Parts: sequence; structure tokens; C-alpha cells
Amino acid sequence: MHLKGLIKRDDIIYVSVFVIIFLIALRNYILSPPYTLGDTTILPPTNPGLYTPSATIEYYLSLLMGNNNLIKTLNFLAFIIGPISIYFTLGKKGDLFKRLILPLIFTLNPIAISIFYAGDGESILLVYSLQPLVYYLTYKILNDAKDRLKYFIYLSIVEVIGQIFFFQMFLFSFFFQLPFILLSIREKKYSFLIYPILADLLGFLSELSWEIYLYIGVVPSVLVSPSNTLVRLGLAYYSTIVSALLFAIVIITAFTYKNKYALATISSLGFLLVIYSILQNFQFNIPIISALLAAITTFQTKVYLLSFGLLDISLFYLKRTKELIIPLLSLILIVLLTNTGGLQATTYSIFSFSPQAVPTWYYQLYDYLAQNNPSNVYSLATQYQYLQYLPGFSGFVYDPSFIHNLTSPFYGMKYLLSTSQINYTGIRLVKTFGPILVYYNENYTGLVHYLNGSPVSNYSISSDEIRIFGDKSPYVVSLPYSRYWSNAENYSGFLELISNISQNSLITLIHKLFFVSLFFLILPFILLIFEKGPMKSLIVGR
Repeated sequence: MHLKGLIKRDDIIYVSVFVIIFLIALRNYILSPPYTLGDTTILPPTNPGLYTPSATIEYYLSLLMGNNNLIKTLNFLAFIIGPISIYFTLGKKGDLFKRLILPLIFTLNPIAISIFYAGDGESILLVYSLQPLVYYLTYKILNDAKDRLKYFIYLSIVEVIGQIFFFQMFLFSFFFQLPFILLSIREKKYSFLIYPILADLLGFLSELSWEIYLYIGVVPSVLVSPSNTLVRLGLAYYSTIVSALLFAIVIITAFTYKNKYALATISSLGFLLVIYSILQNFQFNIPIISALLAAITTFQTKVYLLSFGLLDISLFYLKRTKELIIPLLSLILIVLLTNTGGLQATTYSIFSFSPQAVPTWYYQLYDYLAQNNPSNVYSLATQYQYLQYLPGFSGFVYDPSFIHNLTSPFYGMKYLLSTSQINYTGIRLVKTFGPILVYYNENYTGLVHYLNGSPVSNYSISSDEIRIFGDKSPYVVSLPYSRYWSNAENYSGFLELISNISQNSLITLIHKLFFVSLFFLILPFILLIFEKGPMKSLIVGR
């Protein structure tokens, strides 16, 4: 395939503008040493084992590039892919204003910047940046019956690539495919429906092991109503303002837009906001379904991020200036809105952003704990969230009085981290790393005990099996209780085993599903090999 004819001179100019803008905006970030940002901490990569293909891919990318460089690259790509994909989706339809401003609005909004500032958001932003491609390819599937299979393969590849970096890719994509699903139903093109559904299903199946783990084992345990998280997330004021503006935009533009694609896109945005509003007031406890709904709506930042994207894309179809005024002014108002305390950053703050370098004491602490091979590490230093990535970390202790209850009678805590002195019998200070004091529990007698408190010295514990070589059950294991452990009961939040062997059925299932996920990950690429149609039409004539 020759590049001549695929990319024109104007394309190179526009793309160069986007790259230069974000090189300037992220210059301090790109050149920074290993840093801390929210809950992002640069750590040595560890082999994840057979959990999910995406974790394996990211592990080897970390080995190849370095964890620091990988995270920076993903963040930078998230800011670059978004405007470029918007630009090529617009194609020849857009004038100078649309082809330059709409891509930047899509990417430069306070929600995206706040997610960036919060840390550990490169995966969300990267998946968000792929949504214009999802929108465009779904459009092509609907309107190009001749090459429908080819565009389906391209869409499937985008889906599985997105799933590698964030497990909610298929959920994000649904709202960018919904406009064309609505149109296909209106136009009675029912055969079309199978293509976006299959593409999303392929994406889901490419991460099946991880999806099952999250939607069965993790999300239900933290399932909360969004209305209960407003204050905790700091979005109480901001969310009210943004919700009102977005609702107003949907209502006004519904009477202004004449283009069916614009109306369908706005309808998708309205559908998202309706779901979000309902779930703010009602809690649904339906297995899997509740977890899926919570995944997309529990954190308002995702809802607003997708709303920005859908609204921005709907502006593609406006032909008269007066149609653009109301939605564009509303977008600009949101983008330029000063920080209300609801978000961590404003849009323009990215141009002066400089991350905080990881303190040297953190790596010294990491090495110390790794060398001492701890079984359980707890922390009273809750202000340093990145401590959770230390070797052997088991949890934060928010109530200091909990220490005594935790260590008696089974003494399952080995190290305790604190920023202040601790005066408990048997808790001895052994090291100091910067502001962190490391205490050793002299009463530590292992993770497994009989009910009378006497320790069991011979046992093996892995993620999927606990084997205890004691002579009389039951035993108490100082690990959080989970219903997925066999022969287990709840003992004050810990595991009580009534047999010498316990297996975690969920982890075992994940290991078995790893190869299923791997098959569906490579399937779209196999289909691409056998697809003989030219790729040129993907860009030319857009």
C-alpha cells in the first residue's frame, strides 16, 4: 500500500498543529522524571501471570519501554489520537473552523484534563480518544453495504485494541454506535444491528477473563449509587452546573438540528444522561447488569466525558453559523469554567502542568519491603495513596484503634507504616524513609492460626489455592473473606477454613478464560489477513 493519495498536504498541516499544541502543553510532563500523580506511581513491572492478555501485553511493553515511558506515551497518545481521529472523521465536510476547533474541543475539556490530573487515567483517555473512529466506522458499516465486512473488521480491531488498555471500551463504544443503531431501526435496516453488537462482543470477549473478574468479583463489592458519591468525588457543585448545561443543550438543539445524524447523536447523549439521572436516585441490584450500569455511571467524570464527545461530534453536521452558536457557546462556557472545587483542574491548566517527582524515599521503602518479603503490610499513612503498590501491601488502616483488634489474637500483620509515632506493645520502629515510619509487629506469628490463636507454621498460599498442613481444622487465615474460596466461612472479615485445602473458584475461572480471551483478541487481526479489500477507502473519499 502506497501512502501517496492516502494523506494529503492539508492533513499533514492539521496533524502537525495538533502534535505541536500537545507537545507544548505536555512538555513538562514528557521531560519529567518518574512521578506521582493521584494514584499513579511508577513501579518496577511485575509479571501478572495468566489473568488477562491485556495485562500480559502491558507487562512486556513496560519491560521494553520502561513503566515510566509507557505511561507517558499512553497519556500523550490519548491527547493526540483524539483530535486526529476527529479530524479524519470530519473529512472534506468540515471547513477550517470545524477541522481545527472541534478536534481540540473534543480533547481539551475540563473533564479530560481532570482525569489526567487525577492520575491513572491514561487508559480512560486513550479509549475516549478512539471513539471518533468507532463513530466513523459504524457510520461506514451502515451506509456502505458493499464493504460492510471490511469496516466491521476495522471496527473490531479498534475495539480489541481499546480493550487492551481499558476494560470499558465496549461500554464507551456503545454510546457512539447508538446513533446509527437508532437510525438503522428507523430505516428498517435490521441486518446492520448485528455488526456493532458483534464488534462490541468481540471486544468484550478479548478481555473475558478480566471482565468476569471485575463484574462478578470486584464491582459488586463497591457498588454504590452515584448520588452517594457526589461529595466524595468532589463533583457536587460542578456536576450540577454541567448537567444543567448539557440537558439544556440537548433540549435546545433537538429543535434546531435538521440533520438526522446530528439528531441521532444528540439522542444518544440524551439517553446517556437519562440513564445517569435515573441511577442517581435508584439502586438496581441485578447481577452483571447492575455492575455494567455502575461501571459507566457511578463516576460522573465518565458520563460528562462521553457527553462532551457526543456533543462535539454532533456539531459536524451544522451548516449554518446560527445553528452553531448555542451549543458552541455552551461548550466554551464549560471548557472555560473556573475551577468550582468539583474538578482537580481547568482546561488551560494543562499548559503549566508539571508532575511531582516520586520521592527517593519511596523506592528505598519499596526495596526494603521487597527484600524482607513481607506477608502483610498495613498503612496508617492514608495521605500517600501510592503506598498501596508496595510489596505485600494489604490495606490502609483509617482507625488507629483498629491495630489492636487486628493483631489480637491472630497477629496477622507483619509491618505497619505510619507518619507519626505508634505506642503499642510489641510494635517496634525498625526504619524511617522520609516521612514514613516502618514498624515491625514482634507478635507476628504468620497468616494462619487455629481458633485458639496458636499459629500454624506450615502452609502455602497463592492467589488461587490455600493449602494448610495442620492437624486440626478449622483455621483462620489473615486474608479478607471472599465467597469464592471453597470450604470457607466469614470470621470477622477474615477467612475461616474448615478444611486443609481451599481453592478460589473465581481466580481458577480467570486462568481458564485467559486463552479464550487471547483467541478473541487475535481473531479480528486474522480476519484482516483474509480480507482482500483495499484499505485506501478507509481514508480517501471520506
